[in-house]
Amino acid sequence: MVDIPPSSDHHERFIDWAKKQGVSIDGVWPAGIAGRGIGIIAQRKIKAGELLVTVPTSALFTIKSIPPDFRDKHAPISVHGMLASFLTLGKAEDTGKYTEWCNTWPSLADFKQSMPILWPKNLPPLQKQPKSSLPVFRSFIPLPPAVSGEWKFSNCGRSKSRYGNSKGLLQKQQERLTRDWNVVSRVYPNARYEKYTYNWLIVNTRSFYYDLLELKRVVPREDCMVLCPLVDYFNHADHGCEVTFNENGFTVTSDRDYAVGEELYVSYGSHNNDFLLTEYGFILSQNKWDSLCVDDVLLSKLHHSTLKRLENAGYLGNYTLSCEGLCHRTQVAVRTMTIGKRDWQLFVEGREEEMEAERDEFKADSWVCYKLLDECKVEAEYSLEMLEDERMKDPDFTEAMQATLIKRWTQIKRLIFEAFRNGINDDTKHAFFSENMWFDVQGLRPLEQLIHQPSSLD
Repeated sequence: MVDIPPSSDHHERFIDWAKKQGVSIDGVWPAGIAGRGIGIIAQRKIKAGELLVTVPTSALFTIKSIPPDFRDKHAPISVHGMLASFLTLGKAEDTGKYTEWCNTWPSLADFKQSMPILWPKNLPPLQKQPKSSLPVFRSFIPLPPAVSGEWKFSNCGRSKSRYGNSKGLLQKQQERLTRDWNVVSRVYPNARYEKYTYNWLIVNTRSFYYDLLELKRVVPREDCMVLCPLVDYFNHADHGCEVTFNENGFTVTSDRDYAVGEELYVSYGSHNNDFLLTEYGFILSQNKWDSLCVDDVLLSKLHHSTLKRLENAGYLGNYTLSCEGLCHRTQVAVRTMTIGKRDWQLFVEGREEEMEAERDEFKADSWVCYKLLDECKVEAEYSLEMLEDERMKDPDFTEAMQATLIKRWTQIKRLIFEAFRNGINDDTKHAFFSENMWFDVQGLRPLEQLIHQPSSLD
């Protein structure tokens, strides 16, 4: 028989509370998961298509769960901000209903280790060491560019163009929090920012999309959110059990067969690891949706007239690379630099057969290697060098934060390498190898070892 790791007493009390709210659970149970806290595992053999969890609408925590007099004080505010405000400042007789549920949530200390929005913005700078190749050291924490909105080491820096993706995920998240807090602090001047931030992050990391049909009006997508008891125990994977909702509530149905003791997942959406890190505080070891946004690197190299041409054609921004290579939008943008306008228009229209395809591909791939992938590689290597240096140790920058960023930058380095290996034509790859300019034999072997080396964080 498979040993199922037990959940603690407060999880048992939560299950009892949830059942009293009409939640049903069949064949699965909360359990401790090594390295991930709590999750849902199979108590018995489960077949594909089994109904595992049912949560009635009455058990959901929605904006309709909040007393009208409390809601009316806050207008205008996002649903996210309202839910967090009620959890923070609602009357005890109203919020007490959710006590057993709240006791299962992560603590503020947990969030401080995992959520970049709570990490230190900077560290005390240190002098550059003679043997170090880093141009600066420790004056900042090297977050991934999509998170921070900046490329710290490559030549592009932050794109100055009005078309540039100058706001990182973290800044956008902070702006949402600040906007909600400004409303709440006006209504409740004595409210504590730290406590409100904690509950705002609870809603951010544990809510599910839910179309509030009972409101009978058009609701912005970002306001279609609820907290769903028990379903929020499922950890995320890039694929998992099916979660559905209707006017009766939520259901979770198994996507495949599961053995006793096997963990079951749901998918929060097709998100890359930078998004998951910013919004949820974790990254996946295997993520088929993972990608690297290269807007700033690419846009910084294009003339204003070229940017306008891309905008008019509907191809401005949202440029990514993945293990498969560059997305089509990126390929379109690159070719503004490598071919004439007539051939570029043919490429946009999908009429490559009328072009000199091989010559075009070699020129485009060469530009990608020299101007795009090489700068991304520089960013990854410098960031890893900084993070792996002993002098990065600081009481405010914990080992957990450091390990997460090392893992993420290693993934980014892998993305760049795989994009080179799978997305660049053989002639261009041969030229780069022969010139010993990029991913040479000495540089390639450690990367391959790093890619396949088991990680304690997996």
